[in-house]
Amino acid sequence: MIYICTHCSNYSYDESRWDKAEGLAAWTLFDDIDFDFTCPTCGASKDFFLSIKEEVLEANDKNNLSYLEKAHIPKVEIKWGECTVEVGYDLHPMIEEHYVYSIWLYDEYWDLVEEKLLTFEDEPIANFDISDFDEFEIRSRCNNHWVWTSWMIQK
Repeated sequence: MIYICTHCSNYSYDESRWDKAEGLAAWTLFDDIDFDFTCPTCGASKDFFLSIKEEVLEANDKNNLSYLEKAHIPKVEIKWGECTVEVGYDLHPMIEEHYVYSIWLYDEYWDLVEEKLLTFEDEPIANFDISDFDEFEIRSRCNNHWVWTSWMIQK
């Protein structure tokens, strides 16, 4: 989740990223940060921070993908009630500065069912049990290039 200071709108805190200046390790939840934390830009308290709902990106033309789309759209293979997800058509790079840190399974009502968290040391691959779903969607989150969707998939 990403939180933005609504007082100045010049600082955002991303729970997935290391904030060197503030000494906060990656995956430090905003709720776990000390209550006396203030915006490093304007000094506003935690009360001024709001979570940002991220836009979910998809390809404009499934038959003519851009380089960015090919690197980020989840590729899904279904076998025997399970789906294997690979992020990127040639597997997304996984280095400390640029990696996929989450892959999600959503049901046909767009409710989050399961989340797989990754580090830059993992492969951008996840397996999900989809035996209870007629339709589902896979989303992935790159630490540099937003949230991407596989579109709704029918079994």
